[in-house]
Amino acid sequence: MLQYCKMRVVQAIEMVTQGSIKSLLRETWYLNREAVPVEIELSRLRPVDDFPRPADEEVVELTPELLGRRELAYPVKSRYLKTLNYLKHGYRGYALLKGNAVKGDIWCADSRMKDGRKHPDETWLGIRCHAGEVYTFDMYVDPGKRGGNIAAALQNGALHELKKRGFTKAYGFFWSDNVPALWVHRTLRWHELSRVRASRLLLSRKLSVTCKTTPEA
Repeated sequence: MLQYCKMRVVQAIEMVTQGSIKSLLRETWYLNREAVPVEIELSRLRPVDDFPRPADEEVVELTPELLGRRELAYPVKSRYLKTLNYLKHGYRGYALLKGNAVKGDIWCADSRMKDGRKHPDETWLGIRCHAGEVYTFDMYVDPGKRGGNIAAALQNGALHELKKRGFTKAYGFFWSDNVPALWVHRTLRWHELSRVRASRLLLSRKLSVTCKTTPEA
């Protein structure tokens, strides 16, 4: 709990010092914001070569062993603290690395987690992950490195790694007002499910569903 609180405080300080107060408020206080749950069959992924990256970049799984072997350089401290917190709780993470520099990361939860619990997003989104399926969440790309299909390359590369490990389907979501996220998910051919309206007050981790709308064509 202490580590989680520290991570949240550091994240808030970083957003304020970077002039992102509006973004901070947007993520901690909203009413009837529209979320778009999505799913994708991992047998139908786009080829990794569709989103080429420099030869010295790679998508790798984030593990305690990897952190012990390599001193990874994160663009912001809060992402490193999140990595420690997520690994502690058994989540699975993937990062796009250039040498030891983390250009972005993405996380997922699955039934193989050591305590068998579900990610809290699954409840309010109406998602039911079964054995062999994963829920992906909290993708981050270094603001100074965005563009050039890096987000699509990271997400698609992570999905391919999950497929190699025997997973067959992935779920996720994005906010309908997040145009870059919408573009990435549609580029990778995620299937959009019924939309959900949710509310959040301050740092509450529980979102309340108010209504559902059908997917757009």
